[in-house]
Amino acid sequence: MKNTLTINHANHTIVMDRTFAKFAVNTMSEEYTHLQQVRRDYPNYQVVQRHIRTNSFKNTYKGLTYDYMEEYIMTHGTNEERLANFKEYSEMRIIAACHSKAFRYPVIKSWFLDKYPEIMNFGMTVIEAANVIEEGTDSRLTALPESEEKAS
Repeated sequence: MKNTLTINHANHTIVMDRTFAKFAVNTMSEEYTHLQQVRRDYPNYQVVQRHIRTNSFKNTYKGLTYDYMEEYIMTHGTNEERLANFKEYSEMRIIAACHSKAFRYPVIKSWFLDKYPEIMNFGMTVIEAANVIEEGTDSRLTALPESEEKAS
């Protein structure tokens, strides 16, 4: 049994992960037997399922791949800017190959977004983009859809 069931004495809870909960539904499984034993040992504890917290305010850039970055660099700016930026990008890719995989993409992505900040506003309405630039905040979470803005 690789699934987890832990006891949180501070909150008086028995905490199980999602996989454990899925297998514990079957009354013939090891997980069900283990859960019932723990419930007998701690009758006043509440059984809860553990949930991973996610950051709902995190900015994600779906589709921002290395290939997209390379193509964008080669199609935006003057000839000299393109060559200089592509050379810098290539050097960063070579240097990043020496580091662990967890640090490669985030460093190059932040460099790319610093060089081309208009990518951060891609897909936003003009009003939303102006608010983001002025306030330094991401108004996409509270802004009205384009059709409602035009109606106003």
